[in-house]
Amino acid sequence: MLSLPPHLRIANAAAVLDGPHGDITRRALQHGLSRQALYRDTDRVLQALDAPHADQQLRELRAQIAALRAQITALQAALGAAVTPDEDRLAAFASTAQAEGVSLPVARRLLVPLLAKPDAGGSAPPKLPSVAQLGRWSRAAAVRAAPLLAVLDEFSRPCVGQAASDEIFFGKKPCLMVVEHHSLCWVSGRLAPRRDGTEWAKEFRQLPNLRQTTQDGGTGLAKGLAIANAERHKAEHAPVLAQDDHFHVLREGARALRKMQGAVARLIDKAEKADRKAVAKERQTGDGRGKGAAAKAWRRAERACEAWSAAEAAWAEVAAALRLFTPQGALNTRDRAEAALQAALARLPGPPWSKVRRLLGRPQLLTFLDEAPKRLSALPVAGELLAAALRVEGLRRQPEGLQGAGGQAGALRGVLLAAGLVLSLSGAAGSQALALVRGTLRGVWRASSLVECLNSVARMQQGRHRKMTQGLLDLKRLYWNCRTFRTGQRRKKSPYDLQGLRLPTRAWWELLRLTPEQLRGHLQVAHNAAAQPPPEEVSAHEVAA
Repeated sequence: MLSLPPHLRIANAAAVLDGPHGDITRRALQHGLSRQALYRDTDRVLQALDAPHADQQLRELRAQIAALRAQITALQAALGAAVTPDEDRLAAFASTAQAEGVSLPVARRLLVPLLAKPDAGGSAPPKLPSVAQLGRWSRAAAVRAAPLLAVLDEFSRPCVGQAASDEIFFGKKPCLMVVEHHSLCWVSGRLAPRRDGTEWAKEFRQLPNLRQTTQDGGTGLAKGLAIANAERHKAEHAPVLAQDDHFHVLREGARALRKMQGAVARLIDKAEKADRKAVAKERQTGDGRGKGAAAKAWRRAERACEAWSAAEAAWAEVAAALRLFTPQGALNTRDRAEAALQAALARLPGPPWSKVRRLLGRPQLLTFLDEAPKRLSALPVAGELLAAALRVEGLRRQPEGLQGAGGQAGALRGVLLAAGLVLSLSGAAGSQALALVRGTLRGVWRASSLVECLNSVARMQQGRHRKMTQGLLDLKRLYWNCRTFRTGQRRKKSPYDLQGLRLPTRAWWELLRLTPEQLRGHLQVAHNAAAQPPPEEVSAHEVAA
């Protein structure tokens, strides 16, 4: 049976239903068909148009169209949010991994879940960049980071007033580290041939506005500060004050206490052993003379235990003397702290405490007690409000003194209530006084443990590779200074933000795309804009002139 295309059938039906007289015969002869074939095509077309399932088919087709349109919309949205693992993103991944301390082989393994594409037969092997390629990308980022850091240091280092200094070793090579207290900005991280005074003096020369450095008892660091201060004296500039680190001193004291505790434990073990030996000897031979040796061992253990207890109490007094406030909430002074330290050191004899006694005898250990009153006296606050704010802040930092039902605790609670009432009745001036006092005391630094935070960042790389290059240090330093803190008082800000630097972008990888000239121009414009007074202040000056 001959099958005609649909358009011919429709044309045949049109000729039968609506054609002029003779149109059926002419069309049949034209296409070699019979007149009955045209009538049959007409019936089929009419049946197709009048079929009861035509509406159902139409609805199904419309539903399919709607589903396809929704699928297209979803695919377009997914395409817009998709991350293409191009070379730039893979280089950013490798460089971030290196800055975070992740080794390149581990970074490559972390890429497997992202780049693997399953096929019909299972999981196809991903097309991963090699470890060497990841290393080349991160090295290229380090090369770009070095000149950008030089520009950033021009604007960052003059902002440093207080810093913590320390060194860390990578193999046998020292790395000189300087960290600003307030912002935790990694100011310097340089691999040096030595850690003597000459090398440390180079670091201090780069900080023109440095007022105080917190450091441990390293001789090279101290000599470097002495050289820098001698140069400042010739230039008639103020010297940099040295503040000995309390973190290392307190750690040494805790170590000496642990040694005494270990000695007590060993003496108790010996006394118990002598007891068991004496009991066994008396049971076997009836001779009880071994009890004398056991009693002697117990007396020796008791004396050691008493010495340990006395040292623990004395060390608690030392820790209290090194605080900014006394247990009664009053501002500590150098004379009071030195007297308390001398009294406590007399009860810390013996070789375990020799290093601690030497560290506690250094005058720069109490520099913070000299600086705190100077800074407080410079505040634009009335004397009564300053005293009340100091009392409130001191008791807030010593909450254990307010607890209990004793007379002293009750008196301190009364003092706190009275000082708080003075501030409250003063209104905005009292609130401002308390805020200024807290801000000033928050800047009284006395521990260099902050630099240990940066050392731990560098040690992650050291633990993986046992190798550190200056380029990798530069990469880590730029990443750290652009990284936003997640928690704490510095939350949602980066070290550069806390220093007041207005970067063109917070994303460190986007920052690496800039040239040093572009970055310097942006920072210079932002610095000039920040230095200019507001328009109303300018007009006021002009009027006064």
